Amino acid sequence: MLAGLGGDDPGLAKAGKHYPEQTTQSGRRILIIEDDPFSLELYTILLEAAGYATLPAANGEEGLDAARREQPDLIICDVRLPKMGGCEVVGYLKSDPVLSQVPIIAVTALDSVGDRERLITAGFDGYIAKPIVAETFTRQIVNFLPEVQ
Repeated sequence: MLAGLGGDDPGLAKAGKHYPEQTTQSGRRILIIEDDPFSLELYTILLEAAGYATLPAANGEEGLDAARREQPDLIICDVRLPKMGGCEVVGYLKSDPVLSQVPIIAVTALDSVGDRERLITAGFDGYIAKPIVAETFTRQIVNFLPEVQ
């Protein structure tokens, strides 16, 4: 069963996992796999303004390569991507022993109940519907960051 995060926010669904809110952003890196330049820039601006380092990737193949090379703390991934779709990317990442525990959040225009369940079943750890709400986006994303060890 999917539960919303942050109260009444229907734009975010989270699998049955808990990633506590962070009080420090120092050194935290977030990979953004997004083919829309406007969305990529918006996510980057919002996350960097909050003190997070971002790593951009314009398609699924670039995202998979960047994840393997950079080993980010969290991944934001669009579902409809050129060269390799988001569900395929998530499948590869979740089967990689080094990256399998990295939270992966779908940010997508797919917004029906069936889509949410399909994405969580595919391996995404959470879901945010597009268009995003800029005022709450960073808080939604960083709530998925694992605790600093």
